Amino acid sequence: MDKKDKILDRVIIFAAHLGISLRSFSLSIGASAGYLHRLQSANSNIGGDFIEKIIQLYTEINPTWLVTGEGTMLKEGYIVEETGVTYGNKDHFKQALLRYLDDQDIRDKLAEITNQNEQ
Repeated sequence: MDKKDKILDRVIIFAAHLGISLRSFSLSIGASAGYLHRLQSANSNIGGDFIEKIIQLYTEINPTWLVTGEGTMLKEGYIVEETGVTYGNKDHFKQALLRYLDDQDIRDKLAEITNQNEQ
């Protein structure tokens, strides 16, 4: 199998497109910070549960491209370029963090940690 044929390679290309590190991308999908680096080093591939999370979180990614490599990386209509200006880009890491912080248990734990640090 050619290196370009692996889902992991397309995930790495997508993270580069977003301008975020593999560490940040791993965290954004709920994996450990070194998850993608470990897979890359082991010449392995990404798990189905994380593929599902990527598709849910990054709605602009074309699932067909992610899984098969066919078609374009982004769904139609997500990015419009005009003489060096790009419209439609989102801060995906910020979005992932905000979704994570929507969880009441997470907010409670952060408040607890913050209160401990203030004492």
